[in-house]
Amino acid sequence: MVHLASQTARRIGIVIASCVMMMSAHAATKDPIEIKIGLQTTPPDEVYRVKDWGAKYNLKVDEGSYSSGAEILKAFIAGQIDVGNGGSGRLVTMAAMQPDLFYIVATNEYGGDRYGVVVAANSSIKSVAELKGKKIGVVAGSGCYSTFRVYLDKNGMKESDFQMVNMKVEDLRAAVQQGIIDAAVLWEPHGAIGESMGAVKRIQSMGGVSVAPNLVLVSRKFADEHPEAVARYIATLIDVGQFIKSQPEKAATEAAANISKRGVTIDPKALELALTRTNVDPKLNDTMTDELVPVAASMKAAGKIGVMPEFKKLVRTDFYEQAIKLSSQTN
Repeated sequence: MVHLASQTARRIGIVIASCVMMMSAHAATKDPIEIKIGLQTTPPDEVYRVKDWGAKYNLKVDEGSYSSGAEILKAFIAGQIDVGNGGSGRLVTMAAMQPDLFYIVATNEYGGDRYGVVVAANSSIKSVAELKGKKIGVVAGSGCYSTFRVYLDKNGMKESDFQMVNMKVEDLRAAVQQGIIDAAVLWEPHGAIGESMGAVKRIQSMGGVSVAPNLVLVSRKFADEHPEAVARYIATLIDVGQFIKSQPEKAATEAAANISKRGVTIDPKALELALTRTNVDPKLNDTMTDELVPVAASMKAAGKIGVMPEFKKLVRTDFYEQAIKLSSQTN
């Protein structure tokens, strides 16, 4: 009887093990979860384009390309993408007018040093104060521009001291070089590229002005229906950040080679410089969301928004916590 019971137990164990193996195999061969994201031409986004970061998480990442965070957020509001990222200006507007549309789940990049003011390489101008009354090219609504406004306020200047010219970021460097505008406020890699070409020089970094996070937003509807996809996507951001931090030269070289496939030549050294000016870690902290408060207060005082958003209610950190576990299990 004991021998029979033992044999029966072993058979049951074999059946259970076989079921587990079949379930695991089924999970591994399931169709990938799809997520639609928006990418800019920022250094981390260019590194993201280098390879299929979602493959090991069984995540199909559908990448859309946009010229700025403002354009990404327009596509996000229109429902064309599930995940977007952008700076404080437009995000504050969305939080005030459409708070039920999204969650803030991570940061794509941060650090004020990735924003800077440039002038023509042969210009005698050495400071922002010397630009009073002159034309400065900006991208209205961008996090870069919002950070520049904070810089002006901290240094006793205001927007009306200058002639602000709204332009697309990809046109700023050439406009400065050709003398159409006297200076430009732009983000990386546009500044580093212009510097490496000898076309412009940087006279002021926005480093130290603010943390200036580019925040990652996800559609509430998508997140509620596909929470595992959001966690897997953030895991890819963790992997990209670790790659850039541990191998910046390789990341820059591979990104430059990938960019060349689009018919654009970029010096890998310029891209590496841009990456060193950028912090890439998707983990959110209170300092990042707290920076939105004074921006919102300024916009409310100017009549650009009607109410102060409750940013803390928009933040979801649980997706990042799941992503950390996923990333550590696969690396």
